[in-house]
Amino acid sequence: MIFDEITVEPAREADAHRLGELVFAMESELWPEDELDVGQFKMTAEDILSDDGSRYWAYLARSQGELLGLITLAEKKAIYAGGRFGEIVEFYVVPSGRCAGVGKILLEHAVLKGQEMDWPYLEVGAPHQPAWKTTLSFYLNNEFREIGPRLEREI
Repeated sequence: MIFDEITVEPAREADAHRLGELVFAMESELWPEDELDVGQFKMTAEDILSDDGSRYWAYLARSQGELLGLITLAEKKAIYAGGRFGEIVEFYVVPSGRCAGVGKILLEHAVLKGQEMDWPYLEVGAPHQPAWKTTLSFYLNNEFREIGPRLEREI
């Protein structure tokens, strides 16, 4: 699909429910077997966006009022990074916006934020392979390098 103009703006508290819906859509696509609660995603988005002291930033992409995607960032610290660095926490483009430049524009905003914050790195966890090889290819084509898989453990 071709969009006339794609704009990216920081998410505000008023955007919390839409942000939660997009993250819900992302997680539902990644983990279709899980029973997820969209209401929980909306409430969590409200909590995070209302926290003035958090080191979390969310950006929404739109075209002619249609919400096309999101990217969220968090600041982390590590010795190997020399201190502070950025992490892409959530990154989702609606199916109609894929291959239309939406992801690239969102990523450009993340890089600008990283430069503003003076982060030496911007890291991201790619979804499991090979099922999501196009996602990995997107990152590799946008100057990321593979540093190994990221794993999680429920506690």
